[in-house]
Amino acid sequence: MNSKTEKIRSVKVLTILAILLALSGVTAIASADSADDGIPPVPNIFYGTAILNGADAPVGTTIAAYIGEELKGSFEVEVEGRYYIDVTGDESDEGKTVNFVICGVPAEADGDAIWHASSTPISSRRLNLSAEDAEAPVVTNPDANPPSIVADGAQLSRLNVTVKDNCAVGIVTVNLSAIGGSDAQVMECIGGDVYSTTTNASVGTANGTYDLQVNASDIAGNYNDSVDIVLEIVPEVPVLCGDTNGDGKVDMDELFDAVDAYIAEPTDMDTLFCVIDAYIDTA
Repeated sequence: MNSKTEKIRSVKVLTILAILLALSGVTAIASADSADDGIPPVPNIFYGTAILNGADAPVGTTIAAYIGEELKGSFEVEVEGRYYIDVTGDESDEGKTVNFVICGVPAEADGDAIWHASSTPISSRRLNLSAEDAEAPVVTNPDANPPSIVADGAQLSRLNVTVKDNCAVGIVTVNLSAIGGSDAQVMECIGGDVYSTTTNASVGTANGTYDLQVNASDIAGNYNDSVDIVLEIVPEVPVLCGDTNGDGKVDMDELFDAVDAYIAEPTDMDTLFCVIDAYIDTA
């Protein structure tokens, strides 16, 4: 009797174990399915030509992809006129249109730009893009430091402007021909949006105020030449006899220095008289 009861109990235990094993297998499968469902969609890949203002987009041009207002991918052109971009998204983006922007300008696409959600790789799609940028760079803060120089071919003034563009600044020049320089002197970017160069005024340049025209263009060919840097050419101040500190006058100390120098070596009375005259004229 005890033996029979023991067998029945063993069968029940084995049955329960079998049921538990079966249930654990189902749970594992369900967990695996859940894990598969949790895999985020892979990016959609687009590639093709990128045309800006009728020409291949230059190297360095930024191409961006948006779904709605959200940035989903960007690419900097490495080969003129060609792009390759990964556009990210999730299940909520399924069936939505991807909008492309070239250099800050909305682009037109020649084919399907619909985003598809998939957990497995999707074949890349060729999509040629084109955009027209008609916005010229903005030029501000023209400055010359110092604002005036003499026409001696040596004294320098630093010329600065601030240049910004919705796309990318191409080249900035300033016309220095009126003061004896180049008619297209390149201004280099010295940090941020500031472009700069230095200039002198050639000997013989007439005294007066000069408006030095700046020409700033972007990589799409748009330009702005409406801003001038003002530089004044002034007469050279004659050097006064005895004006050792360069303040434009001869004071009592400088006069006494000249007298002491003559007493120590009385060989040049003309120089002493020159200092005396300068003291009288400027005292």
